[in-house]
Amino acid sequence: MAEQAISLVVISDKIIFDENHFRSFENFTIEDTKLLFGTLFLNLIENLNHRQPESDLIIYAEKNDIDSIQTTLTELQTKKYELFFYNSAPELTFLFNKTISYRNIIIVYADVMGVSISLIDEILNLLNTDENTIVIGTSKNSSVCLVGFNHQTESLLKAIQFSERDYSKLLALLKTEEHFIHTLNGLVRVHDVHSFKELYDDLSQKKSIEYCSQEMHEKFTHLFVEYKDLLK
Repeated sequence: MAEQAISLVVISDKIIFDENHFRSFENFTIEDTKLLFGTLFLNLIENLNHRQPESDLIIYAEKNDIDSIQTTLTELQTKKYELFFYNSAPELTFLFNKTISYRNIIIVYADVMGVSISLIDEILNLLNTDENTIVIGTSKNSSVCLVGFNHQTESLLKAIQFSERDYSKLLALLKTEEHFIHTLNGLVRVHDVHSFKELYDDLSQKKSIEYCSQEMHEKFTHLFVEYKDLLK
């Protein structure tokens, strides 16, 4: 399998940098909300950027974040990427058209922790087959964190688009076509107080060094100290 046949897609399905247009997370300040979700995004891009051999990277984000994300990608010296923006909500038809020439595609959401280079390689190994295969990465509360696939169909597009990142809904919508489904558990999707605690627990484990650098750890540590009452 040629590496140019692999596309890694990062979707930010909400505003993460433009503090004039997003709502605060729980009782976080605007600045700390930006730090939380901005660091999750940075951490993910940093991991994908370090993967060898290189894969094509597509980033799909809300238009109000355009300047901040472009600056971030430059600072991280991100390689071989394309950057696209949506106006109100991500449109998967657009993404499917952009990735139609790729054999293997992995879509990862930007509010996720736990995506290591080894995990990406594991997913690609599962997709490297002649059978129609889908790999779904989930959090403990059954939120969809990533979806990998080696084929494109209208029903697959609609299943991802309309499942609202709910694992059970996604499985129900995928029943309309034949394929092998692999599920990988244990990722963290940060979207409420409970998942903020999960992030803390996850980054407290030694294994997290595989997908969260010391620099990124320090950014999160500031938040854990600042909002320690949420961790009780």
